[in-house]
Amino acid sequence: MRLLILSLLALTLWATPTRTTMQTFTQSDGSTFEGRLRGDAFAHWIEASDGSVLLFNKENATFEYALIEEGRLQSSGEAYKAAKTRRAKAIDPEALRTLWEHRRDVKADQIPDASPQ
Repeated sequence: MRLLILSLLALTLWATPTRTTMQTFTQSDGSTFEGRLRGDAFAHWIEASDGSVLLFNKENATFEYALIEEGRLQSSGEAYKAAKTRRAKAIDPEALRTLWEHRRDVKADQIPDASPQ
């Protein structure tokens, strides 16, 4: 029982919101931009100072514009540039919120019930 309680506590701690202070991020080409980490353990992204939603692409170490495809937040393949005038199709904030809530609810349903038997 003690192990179950500790496990549930650990899952709860991991799903805490990210730090929301403005930070400087560095692209693989050395350029920098300001942004905030958003989300939690169930879904997370970076919101640039201009409101763009970004994901980090591990393959090329670049922050890219994000898209919602097949119910998931995915990289667009287009690198973010802070001074860019044309950008990838922006994500509707309401669609992003709905996706985040859905992923959080699905993950929460997968956590075992801790009620006494």
